Amino acid sequence: MNGLGDLIKRKREELGLSQEELARILGYKHKSSINKIELGLADVPRTKVPAFAKALGMTPVEFSGWSEKRIESSFSYCMEQQMALMGYTLIYSADGDVILTHGGAEYEVTEGDVKELETRLALYLDFLLGDLAKKSRKIGG
Repeated sequence: MNGLGDLIKRKREELGLSQEELARILGYKHKSSINKIELGLADVPRTKVPAFAKALGMTPVEFSGWSEKRIESSFSYCMEQQMALMGYTLIYSADGDVILTHGGAEYEVTEGDVKELETRLALYLDFLLGDLAKKSRKIGG
């Protein structure tokens, strides 16, 4: 079996649901769809992730296997990659200092400043993505 299939089977059994019951909850016509997913022979469709998570009593983040720590580090990595494209670099010294470099200049910043930047970027990105979704044609879910 696979990791996600194992998770689905374990959570389904913890809830006392049969494959047939879970299939019905998720709108599948037959339990074979759930069986194939649990065996790793089929993937969970992207559009069904929220429904699977809800049916199994999980958040979509828990269902996907992403921990809050992994999400935070992933976002930080993406932010630093984007900064690099614009010529900025964050350097974390052994002494615990955080240095922002740009155009040959160096600026001492705090970890709090970096966290605030991450928070602001996440909020702005969420706003922009929400705006993009509003003006786009919905194709699923």
